[in-house]
Amino acid sequence: MYNYFLSFRNAFINRFGLLLGYPLMVICMFVTLSVIIFLLRFFFSIAMGLLFAGLILFGFYKLRQIINMK
Repeated sequence: MYNYFLSFRNAFINRFGLLLGYPLMVICMFVTLSVIIFLLRFFFSIAMGLLFAGLILFGFYKLRQIINMK
């Protein structure tokens, strides 16, 4: 893993130079982290919405069973 990081860093520095390589690498890191955090929050909110919808539907199902028993 460390060797992969070093090869990535060296490729970045060789491609853009010292002056532009490091700032671009930091900017790319922040963009990547923000996209990952956005995707995690998005999928978590979808999962919570599906959970609440399932709980509401389950509640209606149980309520219908209780009403039909009487």
